[in-house]
Amino acid sequence: MKTFTRLAALPALLFLRAVAQSIEVTLPAADTILFQGQPFVVQVVQPDSIISSIEVGLAIGVLHCTATPCQADPITQLGDVLYYGPYDPEFHEPGQQPYQNFTVTIPEGEFDGQTGIAQLGVVRLRLIGAGPSATLDQVAVSVTVE
Repeated sequence: MKTFTRLAALPALLFLRAVAQSIEVTLPAADTILFQGQPFVVQVVQPDSIISSIEVGLAIGVLHCTATPCQADPITQLGDVLYYGPYDPEFHEPGQQPYQNFTVTIPEGEFDGQTGIAQLGVVRLRLIGAGPSATLDQVAVSVTVE
């Protein structure tokens, strides 16, 4: 009976594992210094998943932080939006996970002359499962803006 119970729980565990897989930001790395007015690349990686999903879109924002570290949730406080639109990650190198690069720029004077610790936030909307159901993924990277 224990074996049956374990086998019956396996699909649910696989589903939760697949749903829990979120995006990752590999560029810029944490604690990178970004300069206002200079373009930089945000690389968003989509980990492999056993559940199909429909990508709806993605938003990238930067938020000036008043405390260190930033504690803002990108879903509720994205900051100044640097990009919003399609997200279509592709495989580029064998053995690597699919990703998409976005070249963005923090406009000069965006922080009213303030520099320092900021949070680069990425929010992704996707539809998963047969239903499908909407899912928001978020990730934040601490950076310094000069």
